Amino acid sequence: MEHDILQFLGQLSAIQERTLSVLNRKQELLVKPDQNGLTEIAAEEHEVLELLRLCLERRAEILEEHAADSIQSLCQRMLPPHSECLRLAEEAARRSQMIQFQCQTNWVMTRKSVVHLSQMLEIIATRGQGKTTYHRQGEKENASGGGFVDRVA
Repeated sequence: MEHDILQFLGQLSAIQERTLSVLNRKQELLVKPDQNGLTEIAAEEHEVLELLRLCLERRAEILEEHAADSIQSLCQRMLPPHSECLRLAEEAARRSQMIQFQCQTNWVMTRKSVVHLSQMLEIIATRGQGKTTYHRQGEKENASGGGFVDRVA
């Protein structure tokens, strides 16, 4: 059993490291911004997602086989306290948190880009005049309600 868990944790570790590598490269591409690079990295992202999906399936099999709710609890319950499995499971949990943080960082960067683009479109649509591209009936045509960017921005 310990061998199976060690093998799983080794595979998980490699996949997590690859995931972090892809996420870090994607962040660099978002900062540049490099549209061609982002297009190219998409295939690698899909490949990593597939590896993670397979890893989750294997994890579910192990947990079901041993009636456990997590790999860490399985290691704590069935192996000695200073087992290599427990150390690897804790490292995997830390890497998982790093992956979540990196995903959130990339999401924020992407959202900021979208907001920036929408502001640029608003400026183009209004010819830089602070007028919105639409207005309610009965409202002054140059009211700033509903615009992404007005004269204050």
